[in-house]
Amino acid sequence: MSDEREPTNGAGDPASATGDSAFAPEERELRRHSETGVVTGVCAGLGEYTRVDPVVWRVAFSLTALSSLVGVLLYIMAWMVMRDQQGGPAMAEQLLNRRISARAVPALLGAGLAVATALSLIGGFGWGTLVLATPLILGVLVAHNRGVDLRHAYRELPSLLRSGGPPPTAPAPAPTPAYYNPAQPWAQAPSGPIDLAVIAGPTPEAGEHSGEHPHEPGESDDGDEGGPSTWASDAREGRREARQRRREARERRRAARRNRGVRLCTLVFWALLVATGLALMRTGGSPLSALVGPETGPVYLGSVVVIIGLALILGAWVGDPRGLMALGLVGTLLLVAVSTVDVTAMRFGTAEWRPRTVAEAEEPYGLTLGGASLDLTRLDLEPGQRVEVSATVAAGALDVEVPDTARVDVHAASKLGRISVDNTQRAGTRLDVRTTLEPKAAEARATDGKEASGEPPTVVLNLASYVADMEVGRATP
Repeated sequence: MSDEREPTNGAGDPASATGDSAFAPEERELRRHSETGVVTGVCAGLGEYTRVDPVVWRVAFSLTALSSLVGVLLYIMAWMVMRDQQGGPAMAEQLLNRRISARAVPALLGAGLAVATALSLIGGFGWGTLVLATPLILGVLVAHNRGVDLRHAYRELPSLLRSGGPPPTAPAPAPTPAYYNPAQPWAQAPSGPIDLAVIAGPTPEAGEHSGEHPHEPGESDDGDEGGPSTWASDAREGRREARQRRREARERRRAARRNRGVRLCTLVFWALLVATGLALMRTGGSPLSALVGPETGPVYLGSVVVIIGLALILGAWVGDPRGLMALGLVGTLLLVAVSTVDVTAMRFGTAEWRPRTVAEAEEPYGLTLGGASLDLTRLDLEPGQRVEVSATVAAGALDVEVPDTARVDVHAASKLGRISVDNTQRAGTRLDVRTTLEPKAAEARATDGKEASGEPPTVVLNLASYVADMEVGRATP
């Protein structure tokens, strides 16, 4: 009996027919899936080739597009180097008159993202660098965790791009079968192939009518166990057992990586707990301002992101770091939010502002989300006195009551919503209302023919919002 052996890899282990690496071998083609894709099928094709959900690719392109449209440029580059769904030559292959290997496409995307990240560091580390570096680091970690030799992939990239092979030719369209009915002899047979299945019945299997059992070549009638059919059965059984052994070995390795990943997550938890304790002890203020305040929040959250990043890099070699990716994403988003806005200054709910002195009225009033009311009727104003009042509601509603004994200069601006001042109302987008409300007492005296005694006080009212309904009305103090 001949000894059939399975192909082995460089380490001597049997090689799987499909492989477990993230990027497929050379014989697999990288094509765009225009039918299942959203725009051009680039993300769907990359998802099938790398065995990564296409949604992840779409999120990566969309996220990097926020930084100087880098994601858009990378998407266009991927579209140019990927073949269509029928396997026709890519746009870059036609322009360069050479064949581009499928392995070069993910490597080119990674190299382009790395170059864009490096260029964003010229002006200093900022939002754009963070947006580009996050998918780059996650992609490198996932590729290494999938068993991709990144050093070898980029070492062979120049040779793949210098390949002088001709591009693949577009596949010829399959001929459309023409149907001919022989029952109508007067009908002329059309040109092209004729599908005889419309008139022919099912073909009987071999030995169906003869009642004989078909034999394979070399098999004897007396069931000789040494025939070629027996050898093939033994070979199939051996391959099945080898696949089962490989499957069990993979399960054992995955279980070991999960156990090491749990220990790694425990270590990260204690490290984050120590960093939180140090931040609270050093500031001595409220826990919210110490952790997410504008002064100490970026330092604390930056240390959290660094700890998680080091754990992800370490987990790519010693354990399963997938549980830390979501935590790292949340920490990164919090770091960006704390670095750009004052999180501790955000206010939600309802607010009632009733200043009684000029000093209280001139303090800025703000609400992030909710409804607010500003009552200025209790202000003790002197004739000719000028007071500036500022109020901001990012999203919600704002009602302002002004005294009828003062002149009120209103400046209200809103990105979207409605602004109502006395009897005037405007609604829409990019609203900017500037008007002046004269004191009713002076109007009444002018109507009666009496002269006003002294200059009335003036209230300068500055209102701002993004999406809100603002209303300014008079009320008797």
